[in-house]
Amino acid sequence: MKAWQPLGLHMYWLTGEEARQREPALSPDVRAGLYAPEEAQIKAPQVVKAFAQAAANLGATLRSHTRVTGVQHQQNKVTAITTAQGETLACNHLVIAAGAWAAQWSEWLHIKLPVVPQRGQILALRQPATPLRSIIFGEAIYLAPKQDGTVIVGATREEVGFEKHLTAGGVAWLLNTAARLIPSLEQSDIESMWVGLRPKTPDNQPILGTAPGWENVALATGHGSVGILLSAITGKTLAELIVTGTAPELIRPFAVDRPAGSIAADAHSEW
Repeated sequence: MKAWQPLGLHMYWLTGEEARQREPALSPDVRAGLYAPEEAQIKAPQVVKAFAQAAANLGATLRSHTRVTGVQHQQNKVTAITTAQGETLACNHLVIAAGAWAAQWSEWLHIKLPVVPQRGQILALRQPATPLRSIIFGEAIYLAPKQDGTVIVGATREEVGFEKHLTAGGVAWLLNTAARLIPSLEQSDIESMWVGLRPKTPDNQPILGTAPGWENVALATGHGSVGILLSAITGKTLAELIVTGTAPELIRPFAVDRPAGSIAADAHSEW
């Protein structure tokens, strides 16, 4: 509860019976819970589409499914990137927001980006006969009811490289854990299953700010499982950095060269 208080959320302890009054489908084994009435959720694909449309409305050109193959530079300033399609795209400023693939930029930029992929397996189940109304966190998973009549069950946290296959063990763990919290979910149809790769850093904190040794390169990666939730504030603070040339105070603790005990950069600009 102390960890959540800085977020400004109102929270209330509930007995197991009080929790079941709010969510009747909860297991009788639930003895107590924390109720956070202001807790909310978003639908990530719709948010991403909204960001893309807003950017396009302001004149941005979006190139989906375009793989970057290298960078061009003059001393410590990036002048362009090259793509697998054979294009050379000039740039005044480069932002590395490559998610779980951010470390691939280390070779091109000669900096250390300690970001590794963390696999997350997720399920969508049909709502049980007594539908869930609230987001439920418990036993290291979350249950998020959606307006389309599904309940999202997530997610595993596995460091297996860029392996994106669903596994029997991961799916079984999610199903068994969900059923312990909401027994009626045992009878729910499985609507869909999928896998995502989160960008994980050694200290589980994002990497934000200027890339050491570069005049016009900014970093925005390593958000783990909360990238979509922090996307707006990340975009706002990175825009301020680019426009003013000064990192906002809010993101300074997340520099790639933050103190030892977390992560450290090894950057240079000699070519």
